[in-house]
Amino acid sequence: MAQRPTVRWNEGAERWMAWVRFPDGSRRKVERLSKVDAQHDLDELLALRAQALDPGPRRERLASFDDVLDAWFEAGCPNAVPSAASRHARVKSPSTISNARQLLDTSVRPVVGKLRVDRTTTERLEGLFQAMAKKGYATSTVDRTWHYLNQACQHALRHRRINVNPAAAVLLPAARPAKPRKSFTIEQAQRLLVDAIPRDTRPAMWLTGLMCGLRPGELAGLRWPFVDLDSKAPSIHVAERALEVEDRYVGQASPKTPRGHRRIGLHPLLVAALQRHRHDMQALELYDPDGFVFCTRNGTPMTLNNLRRAFRQLCERAGLGSDWTTYELRHSFVSLVSDQLDDLLKVADLAGHSDTRTTQGYRHAVRPSLPHAIEAWDRLLDTASAQP
Repeated sequence: MAQRPTVRWNEGAERWMAWVRFPDGSRRKVERLSKVDAQHDLDELLALRAQALDPGPRRERLASFDDVLDAWFEAGCPNAVPSAASRHARVKSPSTISNARQLLDTSVRPVVGKLRVDRTTTERLEGLFQAMAKKGYATSTVDRTWHYLNQACQHALRHRRINVNPAAAVLLPAARPAKPRKSFTIEQAQRLLVDAIPRDTRPAMWLTGLMCGLRPGELAGLRWPFVDLDSKAPSIHVAERALEVEDRYVGQASPKTPRGHRRIGLHPLLVAALQRHRHDMQALELYDPDGFVFCTRNGTPMTLNNLRRAFRQLCERAGLGSDWTTYELRHSFVSLVSDQLDDLLKVADLAGHSDTRTTQGYRHAVRPSLPHAIEAWDRLLDTASAQP
């Protein structure tokens, strides 16, 4: 009886090796740095021989990063591995898949796409991410690129297309300081409300964004069935958002989080602006009872790029500079409202945040100085002076 192949250390190659002869006379070699990995490969070859199956040439059995990424995208970009918290698959949105494809196609495929995953070291991948950091990519971009690459490799590992995931142990470059977000101060908000917005061609859109704190996609995707202007308690029901893939509108989607479904009461100033906006749309024959509140001449929602550009121009006309984003309109809503309400839980409900920790990250100082200590001491001293 032929002796069963075993894994042996090859001093010259500095690797663990073994050979398996198949019934057709061909031999397949196992060659790994780790004895455990080599034994695993040997066991797989012996199992194939026992079933009289042909493993094919070894080079064809070694998947490249391009192979791994293609298989992951074809499977719908599933999450990495089941965990103790959840064993359920999470469906990624089309915009998330588009973002993953853009990041991997731009930064990963050109560098390591042709390399065999099992023969690629962790250090090789670390060099890829260090090069991204040197090119000035934001830390969040580097993190997301690694996250998607790791998920693709974990998917291939789970389906036994590769034997090892070199991305799992990658140490990413030191985090760079994130670009600080900001919000309008009370004086800037007043300047915007009094001077800039009334002169703009879409005053109702900016008032809605500022006074309701909608996400850019929620603002662009707002439709008339969800706007109640004629009841005793006017409100906006945030129930959907415009979804874009590769900067193109592809349809409506649910809000970003379950808490994103919310109903917001409208200030009389905003009610009047929306009623005027509806009247103007009717006069221009652009009004559709089921259509978008803020739309183009073709009845489609404004793209998020156009929204950002128009908002920068609005801020420039108000003398506030051009370095503002539409998301900072939402930051301003949270900061200004929390300054008045002083109840973070209520503000989180209005913003559609899952918890107050997220809301806290949106709060910024809106006054030159904080009066809270003065108010507290005034109350304390008034109480002390009132005692006999």
